[in-house]
Amino acid sequence: MESMAYCERCETERAYCEHGLAERRQAASSSAASLLLISPRGMAHFPGCPHKGDDPDYDHWAELDTSGAWTRLSNGEQIRATGGNRSDLVAEARCRDYVDHGPW
Repeated sequence: MESMAYCERCETERAYCEHGLAERRQAASSSAASLLLISPRGMAHFPGCPHKGDDPDYDHWAELDTSGAWTRLSNGEQIRATGGNRSDLVAEARCRDYVDHGPW
């Protein structure tokens, strides 16, 4: 994963600005199944979520590439990882920051 990008217009990291949000919305809407990342605690995050910070190590994380997974998680469903280093992880909840505004 890449480190946080800086927005020259807002003078802040793109993960926290409206321009970065617009880019994340565009990226999410352009693919039928958006990739999610599952933290070791079972929390689903979109790639680039600021909760991961600058640490590029995803050895303890998993990937979830299942169509409609974000919505299914909101309905209380638990979904097993489809890839990544920890295929034993299960997404049990969604990142609270994205619940309110999402990357879309």
